[in-house]
Amino acid sequence: MICPDAVPGPGALPAGPGVRYWNIARSLAVDYGHRVTLAVPREDLGEPADDTVSLVGWDLETIPGLAQDHDCVILPHVHSGLSTIYREQVDPTVPTAVDLYDPVLIENIGLQPRDANGARDFAGYLSGVVPILKRGDFFVCANERQTYYYLGVLNTLGRINPLTYDEGILGLVPFGVPADPPRKDRAVMRGSLVGEDDLVILWFSGIYPWFDAHTLIEAMPTVIERLPAAKLVVMGGVHPRGHAPDGEYKRTVRRAEELGLVDKHVFFTGWRPYEERGDWYLESDLAVTTHKESLEAALSHRTRVIDFLWGGLPSITSSGDAVGEMLSARGCGLTVPPGDIGALAEAIISVLDDPRKRENMGQAARALAASELTWKNVIKPLADFCAEPHLASDRIADAPQELAAVVDTLAEHSRLLGVAVPDPSAIEKFKNVYRTEGVRGVISRSMKKAIKP
Repeated sequence: MICPDAVPGPGALPAGPGVRYWNIARSLAVDYGHRVTLAVPREDLGEPADDTVSLVGWDLETIPGLAQDHDCVILPHVHSGLSTIYREQVDPTVPTAVDLYDPVLIENIGLQPRDANGARDFAGYLSGVVPILKRGDFFVCANERQTYYYLGVLNTLGRINPLTYDEGILGLVPFGVPADPPRKDRAVMRGSLVGEDDLVILWFSGIYPWFDAHTLIEAMPTVIERLPAAKLVVMGGVHPRGHAPDGEYKRTVRRAEELGLVDKHVFFTGWRPYEERGDWYLESDLAVTTHKESLEAALSHRTRVIDFLWGGLPSITSSGDAVGEMLSARGCGLTVPPGDIGALAEAIISVLDDPRKRENMGQAARALAASELTWKNVIKPLADFCAEPHLASDRIADAPQELAAVVDTLAEHSRLLGVAVPDPSAIEKFKNVYRTEGVRGVISRSMKKAIKP
């Protein structure tokens, strides 16, 4: 498994991708009996949380060798450099699963200015990420909405075709939770940051451009007027390794200062180690994760909210995303319209002011987590692929070259057939030949000129 970020370990501050890859790797090893190597960016390599998997560092130079030493590889499509190097340099016969749980092509647009410069940057990122979609043999995403989105993407790229139509090359692997419930190990905020009897609202994650903690801050005066013991604790805010802009976080802090709430009813604290998260959940009364209305929200899978279920913590989210719909339908929390300050304030009050409602939501959350969302349950499609690694039918050597030309995998098929990959400088010539002589002309000429001695 090739992880794009830091993973849990003593004192580590992992974000969603690192949490996901560490837990998938552990479950593949412990629950399914695979021997797993988890590769972490060399600069983020630290002490592992336990010894269930082999932890190594990776960079773009070491990826080909690491891949070649294993029966199959699982990697994300978030890293454009990794995607490009993997397709160009890794042995094409290595079965490869691509994790699509983070809809980065939509997410990246949200980070770009709405001008020509933003379009150029997005084009560069797109050109880097798309290659791995043409290289993968199996793909996984996190929810039903993403399933339909990626079915469209893969179909348009030609990866869902008559050869792969019945193979099920896209599987569902959402975010999971540990099988054992959290236990209280230490005091993290009660009696220090907030009072023992305060009603604690927890924001537990980064405040990235697609989130909307600003509306939560605007709702707090109404909440405090009705429930003076209400306190909001923001744990996180800025990405621990700077992988997302901090403008939305600064805007949130600034508004809390303008309202005179900081260190009185709103408390900002930095990221805390992953192993402490259960203590934060167990000392909170309610979790809130609000977002802006956007394509990112529509396709997202809020990983921290899934973890709140494991903690038995009632949650309020903005409507419009798959996890929020699940919370509402299963009685684990409430959803409110994005940006609706009044609706958010009333929802918070309705939960904080009703201990029985909080208890019922907490029980529903714990039951859902334990019955359906354990890592062992959610990763089964990926575990099945690892048990029988294979190339997708449209990537095998005898797949029709006409399909390879349309899908733009001619170079890869040349490698599978044992011929040299065409030089990038010849791309325009390839295009000219294709226009004048068709697919068979491209294949014939490339074979004649590229056969190895």
